[in-house]
Amino acid sequence: MPTFNYRAKDMAGNTITGTIEADDERQAAGKIREKGALPMDIRLAAGVGAVQDRPAGSVVARYLIYPLWTGVNIRALLFFFRQMAALLGAGMPLSEALRSVESRQRGRLRRIVHDMHQRVIRGGRLSEEMARHPRVFSRLQLSLVRVGESGGFLEQMMDRIASYLEYELSVRRRIVLATFYPVLIFLFILFKDIGVAFILGGARAGLPMLLGVLRQVGLPLVGIIVGLKLVMQFDTARYGWDFVKMLPPILGTAARKVAMSRFSRALAMLYSAGLPLSEAVSTAADACANVAAAKGIKRAVGAIQAGESLTLSLQRTGVVMPMVLDMLSTGEKTGNLDAVLQKVADYMDEEVDATIHKVGIGLFVLMILIAGVIVLMQVIGFYSGYFNKLIGGSGS
Repeated sequence: MPTFNYRAKDMAGNTITGTIEADDERQAAGKIREKGALPMDIRLAAGVGAVQDRPAGSVVARYLIYPLWTGVNIRALLFFFRQMAALLGAGMPLSEALRSVESRQRGRLRRIVHDMHQRVIRGGRLSEEMARHPRVFSRLQLSLVRVGESGGFLEQMMDRIASYLEYELSVRRRIVLATFYPVLIFLFILFKDIGVAFILGGARAGLPMLLGVLRQVGLPLVGIIVGLKLVMQFDTARYGWDFVKMLPPILGTAARKVAMSRFSRALAMLYSAGLPLSEAVSTAADACANVAAAKGIKRAVGAIQAGESLTLSLQRTGVVMPMVLDMLSTGEKTGNLDAVLQKVADYMDEEVDATIHKVGIGLFVLMILIAGVIVLMQVIGFYSGYFNKLIGGSGS
């Protein structure tokens, strides 16, 4: 009969661990409940049918497809972590929760969850199985899952990850909404002549113009985007691009604030979860989604490990904004760094909202002016030709 390792909570709420023999995991969970304990994690004892690790995905997928699209969007991940938090919080063992969530997933994420479920049954740790898919699960998510596994509160960490993904999704939505009208005007500028041709001459006149624009502009643009996506897989190229993004006066400020907002939110979550400060800073830096900012922040890790204060260490990097440093300094002096980090995250969210709104308005006005100038030049050109013909006709 197989032997299972388990972790459970007794009637007093204490975490207990042990081994139990059962035909399968469901029977093991039943035996644990008969002892008056609530099973939290059940897995096959190490060495019993263990699965050997293998690279996740083919070479073509890893280097050509997944850099362009991982096959798992942020909404699917949010749904996965929110469901896992609910099921684990209800007392369902980890492997049963994975099995239940697997049936509700689609596409690549379903295959990944199925693989994790099989490996967890055979003794694998969830964090280790998630680490096999680095393009799907971030370092931030892995760190929180490891903390939850070691501390016996995995469901809380799953809930925090889901909350962070909701925040990340809201930031992306704000950026999309702020740039929607500027993009719309840009498309108007690009296709206005084609629209006029369709109206005046029908498809026979407009279709050749449309195909010509797509051939001359669309295909090269797609090629540039795909090429940039592939090139950005190299650290040097990604660092250079992220560094340049932070240089312009307005757009650079927006990029810096978005990076700091993500860093602050991640740091508050990791530190409150119980990670050592240096490890929390290093992991939260990767949440910036900006390699240049992350590399600068990580320079502070060594100083923090040597005993230097968080504020002074971050100040020396030159990346973190003065207002954020002032708030962190207050938190360290009062011994209330945990709460202050959360306030810093809320403050940066407000700053990002205001900055994105300003940038969106600025881009909208700029595109309106550009469109107006282009239309004005065409009108002037039309009437200049018209009057030249009139003058030429009257002269003859």
